[in-house]
Amino acid sequence: MKQILVIANPAASRGGAVKALDKVQRLTKEHQDCCSFDFMVTENPDHATELARSHAKDYELVVGFGGDGTINEIAQGLVGSDTPLAVIPFGTGNDFARSAGIPLDLKEAIDLICQGSAEPCDVGFVNGKYFVNAVGIGFDGRANYEAAQIRWLRGPLVILVAIFRTMWNWDAVPMTLTIDNETISKSTYLIGIGNGPFIGGGLQLTPDARIDDQMLHVCHVEDISPFKIIANFPRLKTGTINKLPEVTLHSGSIITIDSEQPMPVHVDGEVLGLDIYKLDLRLLPAALQVVR
Repeated sequence: MKQILVIANPAASRGGAVKALDKVQRLTKEHQDCCSFDFMVTENPDHATELARSHAKDYELVVGFGGDGTINEIAQGLVGSDTPLAVIPFGTGNDFARSAGIPLDLKEAIDLICQGSAEPCDVGFVNGKYFVNAVGIGFDGRANYEAAQIRWLRGPLVILVAIFRTMWNWDAVPMTLTIDNETISKSTYLIGIGNGPFIGGGLQLTPDARIDDQMLHVCHVEDISPFKIIANFPRLKTGTINKLPEVTLHSGSIITIDSEQPMPVHVDGEVLGLDIYKLDLRLLPAALQVVR
């Protein structure tokens, strides 16, 4: 009998996870012949990290029920342990689930947890914090902050509204980006760092990224007009944004970003800060086992 801990965030998807939790508990009972599920509910920020760190050794698998922020918190407590991570996606973007090939359907995700196997996943490290999917700097970081302020919508539409809000209130900032031994110093609209290809509910800033390729992928966007972004928005869905002359794609394992002006930054969809001046990132290959 596989012993499984589910750490559930009731605040995920603008609080919609509270009602969905009952359905998840019912669905897990369909596997009671081979899996035993225990549920713990988070009560405050970082509680998921505490629960994962305290109970990982008691279970064969720790599952996150929530969005990318919840998965990030749980990963903080599992990196360095032998206990794999699994995901029941129920957030605004669910981009780590997309990057890991985890079904977004609740039943299919639970079936995978019981029938699938864990495989190594790379993890990033930025300013003292792990990340499993992506870091966004500049426009991306600001749009993430705007999305967090929108309480009257759910799902990917939140991200779309936040993007259009940010578009009219964000200007490029001079930044120095160093990727291994390559340095780029330009007026920068956006930098996306991807461990996986997806961000913003299925958009692709780093389309070549894979969570097990032992590389961080970088999308650098120079100063660009809002009108050009709107005209080329479909390219973010198809992973062809680098066709624009303002966009270049890179990869490496050690990355630094410096700016004399404040940079808004998100880590796995959670605001790291709005006034950050320096970021140090590095890759930790195969640092986490993930059921995918």
